[in-house]
Amino acid sequence: MDEKEKEKLEIIMKDYEILKTYSTSAFPSIRYNLIYIALATVGVVVSGTIVALSNGNLFNGNQSSLIVSLLSVVWIFFIPSFISAMLFVWIGEEERMMRIGMYCQALESKINKTFEEEILNWENFKRKKSIKYIEISIIYIFLLLSLSSSLFGLYLMYRFNYFIRNFFLVAVLIDLFIHFLFAILTYLFVKKRIVSIEEKINNNSSCKDK
Repeated sequence: MDEKEKEKLEIIMKDYEILKTYSTSAFPSIRYNLIYIALATVGVVVSGTIVALSNGNLFNGNQSSLIVSLLSVVWIFFIPSFISAMLFVWIGEEERMMRIGMYCQALESKINKTFEEEILNWENFKRKKSIKYIEISIIYIFLLLSLSSSLFGLYLMYRFNYFIRNFFLVAVLIDLFIHFLFAILTYLFVKKRIVSIEEKINNNSSCKDK
């Protein structure tokens, strides 16, 4: 191997080391922080709702209609919108990690081919030992948070606003339909942008083993 080839190999190894370190340390923390932020935000709204309703004599039905209306709007519109935004930011980070994994796998193959032996094998090893598509459970959590918050908001309106009681069932059905449609679109998006990359990497790993 001449000097020029050694310099190329050093550049590849530095690139590989940086990306591998980033994917194993920075990316997981970013994704976990997004989940924590979403749960913490919901927790703050839950606490605020409990305080507001308790101060308004929740069980006596003496709450201010303005307070209940504001709380209902927060639960029906703000929380689902916020959760949906956080979900797609999380999916974007997941997709970025998949792309890095695919690129690192290509670098591993290039280095192994140069030395004609298995020197680097992290991406293939990681996929043999990890649970496939664990991100689907996180997506379920986001979707359930969004649906449950909007349903709770509708319940608040039903419980403390007599006008909405005539349209409560229709509102619930519309809410369920919207979330069902959103779940289908999310599934298609994830399948196209994440699962396809994961399957391609796994296929490359299978071809290597053979």
